[in-house]
Amino acid sequence: MGATTPWYWETFDLFDDVEPAAAPDFALHTVRQRYEKGDYIFMAHDLGRRVFVLREGTVKIFHLSSNGTQTIFWFCVPGDVFGAGGISGAPHQAVYAQTVEPSVVDFISRTDFEKMMKKYPQIAINMVRHMSGRLRLACDSMVDISEHKAESRLARVLLRLAHSYGRLVGDQVELRVRVSNQELADMIGTTRQTINALLHEFLDNGWLAMNGRAIVIVSPGDLQRAAEMGRDG
Repeated sequence: MGATTPWYWETFDLFDDVEPAAAPDFALHTVRQRYEKGDYIFMAHDLGRRVFVLREGTVKIFHLSSNGTQTIFWFCVPGDVFGAGGISGAPHQAVYAQTVEPSVVDFISRTDFEKMMKKYPQIAINMVRHMSGRLRLACDSMVDISEHKAESRLARVLLRLAHSYGRLVGDQVELRVRVSNQELADMIGTTRQTINALLHEFLDNGWLAMNGRAIVIVSPGDLQRAAEMGRDG
């Protein structure tokens, strides 16, 4: 959403600059599975023997603390590759992957995934870029929580969701993904009550509107300014 959009917010394409034969070859080694809303694709401590590619729907990647608190790292969009345990070669997954709407996921064994990267080196290069982007998202979250007020963090998350899930309606952007207030709170490290108050403030300011349950960004420029301000101190 503009020149200030970070490169690691862009949609990922595993087969970018890869020879045409790679995609059908890759597909021969995958198994497709459909999930209903709320299904777990994998849980922390599951064996990390598979790599996952989201084809349809939305999947959230999160950590669950011992007291039940979620920390949401990101939402996967179609085309995203996830399952860091399988990608990295770790014995187990370290996070949870859960659908937030009906979704379609392809999975491939770690062994076959590694074979594909060796056969088509550009896939490996693309994965390095993808995982670097995920690391940047995680680092952004840590910096935001330590240095920026909740208002700034919420504005930034809304802009990122709009970039990934936005649908232009005139000069406004409607979020196609349904993210609850609690999930927004889990993404920026605050409480649902704080999110409720901030959303009402953003609505009163005219930055946002609601279309049923969907958030509509009326003024991306104002949100961008809010995201760039609000440093604690």
